Amino acid sequence: MVTLRALALDDAPALTRVYSGASTRHTTGRPFTLEQAHEKVRAALARAAKAPARSGAGASSTSAT
Repeated sequence: MVTLRALALDDAPALTRVYSGASTRHTTGRPFTLEQAHEKVRAALARAAKAPARSGAGASSTSAT
């Protein structure tokens, strides 16, 4: 079973493992350094902070008056 959670700066070392070895042929073409992974995580967190919060399924943005 897979459990999703929020991305954190501590996840950068895991990104270096994802973007290494044979996987780079299908992703970046070269392994990530730890600094590059930190930058990717920082950029993703910044984009997430700018994005409006998403409503849950079935939530309505209108109200009865």
